[in-house]
Amino acid sequence: MRKIGIILLIIGFSVVTACEDFFLEKPDTTGTVDLDEVYSSTKNAEAALFSCYRNILIHGWPGGWGVGHGALASISGERSYGYSWHGTYTIALTGLSVNGTDGSDGGADHYGNNWSAIRACFLVKENIDRVPDMSETTKTQIKAEATGLIAYRYMGMFYRYGGLPIVRKSFEATDDLNIPRESLQATLDYIIELCDEAYQGLPEGRWSNEKTGRLTRGAVLAIKARALMFAARPLFNSSKPYLDNGEHNDLISFGNENVSRWNDAITANEAVLNWAGSNGYELINTGGAGLGQPNPNALKDYGTATSTPSNNEVLLAYKINSTNQWEWPASAIFYYLNTSANWTNNRWDTDLVGLLTNFLELYYKNDGTNQEWPKIGESSPRSAEEWLEKIPNMEARCLADNIFPGFDAYNNPGVYNYSASGWGRSTANSGKEGVFPNAISVGKGCGFPVKFYYGAGSRVWFEPPLFRLAETYLNLAEAYNEVGNTAKALENLNMVHNRAGLPSITETDKTKLREIIQREKAIEFYNENHRYYDVKHWKHKDIANGIIGGNMRELQFKIKADASGSNNLAVNLESYWDAVTYTAFWSPMMYLEPIPQSEVNKGITVQNPGY
Repeated sequence: MRKIGIILLIIGFSVVTACEDFFLEKPDTTGTVDLDEVYSSTKNAEAALFSCYRNILIHGWPGGWGVGHGALASISGERSYGYSWHGTYTIALTGLSVNGTDGSDGGADHYGNNWSAIRACFLVKENIDRVPDMSETTKTQIKAEATGLIAYRYMGMFYRYGGLPIVRKSFEATDDLNIPRESLQATLDYIIELCDEAYQGLPEGRWSNEKTGRLTRGAVLAIKARALMFAARPLFNSSKPYLDNGEHNDLISFGNENVSRWNDAITANEAVLNWAGSNGYELINTGGAGLGQPNPNALKDYGTATSTPSNNEVLLAYKINSTNQWEWPASAIFYYLNTSANWTNNRWDTDLVGLLTNFLELYYKNDGTNQEWPKIGESSPRSAEEWLEKIPNMEARCLADNIFPGFDAYNNPGVYNYSASGWGRSTANSGKEGVFPNAISVGKGCGFPVKFYYGAGSRVWFEPPLFRLAETYLNLAEAYNEVGNTAKALENLNMVHNRAGLPSITETDKTKLREIIQREKAIEFYNENHRYYDVKHWKHKDIANGIIGGNMRELQFKIKADASGSNNLAVNLESYWDAVTYTAFWSPMMYLEPIPQSEVNKGITVQNPGY
């Protein structure tokens, strides 16, 4: 039997109090308290639950993915790799380490934190019945919430590691912590079991306003649907594992390719849509152009869906509105995702997370065709006038996601801190001394991310969206294409594509349509922690050629010799070209994360292959 020593810390309950948003209010207790005190009142018991929300749902976001500096987008071909002390820099250049990087205990995650967060949820589930001033209905709901949170974390670990230990209780120091690492199928079955259990205990419909942000039945359905999508994709849904793992292949592969997994994913995602439609959620499209037509309000609608708190497209978000730039998790999430001048806590630390040319090339023009950008090997630089003509013709998502040299940010018109002059640092690699075809500098790319801040003005915080209905539609597009139902694939794809202001896709070839759907997913979920895992589980043909590994390219902007003022001003731009700025590392072992070496050294663990 495969054994793995789970890092289940036997810790007392510690109340986390970083946020005052909606239901996540500050409790009366502070510090470490015993279970009798925690479950002596509704107030304290709910604080324990809300601490679980805080620690479970941050998974994958800055402050919750183990690596201390940067975001997943910097190791997935979206934005540049950061400074040399950033974990993203190290991973980009040398790959994943079994000993961890920049605070992680292994790879691009923190394996041990997963188990301590799950244990805290079990403690709530096991002890909530002790609360004397809480109704039985509320106790049932809280047990379901704790169960759903466990499912969420297992879902994330499933597509990071493969087969996992199955934990069904909180462990004590006297328990045997050498829990078997189960097969992929057993792990998937457990996630579905948890989701089904949580669904039954959660209330119908939406929570009241003061409880917005807590798990709904729709959110639990979305957890199940995402898990089944990863189960259906080629990395797991294959007769042959990505690397041979001997007698332990069932940890990383189902051992067969079965179309029924795609059908299961379709059923699960249709259930999400049905629930959403019955409870007031929708893909935001206010343009009124009609089904199948480009949405004239694309910038506003996409911006609202990704940026406006509690909007009707988001089934679940990480609820936080802290303005304290020095307090976790604001000091982590916003630190690496708010690149505007509104963020003042060591703002320079995000100087080198600019948009890569590799990703810029994915965006469409606003007429649905491809833009033509400079290529490596061209004989001369291109004029800045060309650049200044191209950007206004890009699709709405491109303009909502980034601030570009020569332009104010489209997402906050009239706001000084989002203007070319007020941005306060260069929005691209630029300089007067640039010599074509060399790189002037590295890291600033051709623009900076401003996603999540549409219409935000001076606000420094946002609520990270965990499940948007756009994902459900694109999941259905992907799954229907794989089972050969092209009409349904196009119907669901174009819901998202049209909302972005683009004309309908009509491609019917299965392979070509697959690539189009994958491109759409990349664009729609830029900087939302999807691409790093999607491309691995798709076994994307270019994963080693400019996505996770391979040459990373950044546009370079020559500034006029007589220019004065900011390099960001359109009048100061002279020419531009593309350049390779670094070469990222890729190895097939990186399809899944490594188990920390500290666990392997115990002699009871099975490592993922290649590490």
